[in-house]
Amino acid sequence: MSQSDVQHCDSPEEATSDFFRCPVQADQGSALIRIGRRKLAVTVQETSIDGFTVLVTPEGAKHVKVGRPWVLEFDGTRFEVHAQWFFHSPDGHVQVGMRRLRDLTEPPSEHVSWSLFRNGDVRGTDSAGTSTLAFAGFILFLVTAMALPGLGDQLGTAKPMGEAARSFTDAVGDWFGRWL
Repeated sequence: MSQSDVQHCDSPEEATSDFFRCPVQADQGSALIRIGRRKLAVTVQETSIDGFTVLVTPEGAKHVKVGRPWVLEFDGTRFEVHAQWFFHSPDGHVQVGMRRLRDLTEPPSEHVSWSLFRNGDVRGTDSAGTSTLAFAGFILFLVTAMALPGLGDQLGTAKPMGEAARSFTDAVGDWFGRWL
């Protein structure tokens, strides 16, 4: 940044009342103004901390209505704006100075996926709930494998686990039988 690019203020009043305005290249200044339900294509000429200066075509100038809320959509942002001043040029274009009232831009959404073994949080942190679920699934798989006829017979666990499963299902059936 060169010395000529820096804005200097002589007094504190000037420092608080004047804002540095940044010019916008014409090829990057495409924007829309929504006045009620109507959309007008405009070109943003300048931006600052407090507002924008836009250029409206002669055709669009016919539809500019004061007294309605305006929304400026520019460079991926949306702002509610208020027209402060107008300058009508001899060629029919209208230059409008607008003050930002509030930011209507929606914050970007974070897509969070879910997995059985990992929470899938964007930051990569695991939650205790998914770790417990994965451990319970592993234990269920192990118990089921030990109860299968082939592996369970070789280990000697098939008959006792089968009896335990029958006892459990009988107890659950009796419990539901009382409620029905």
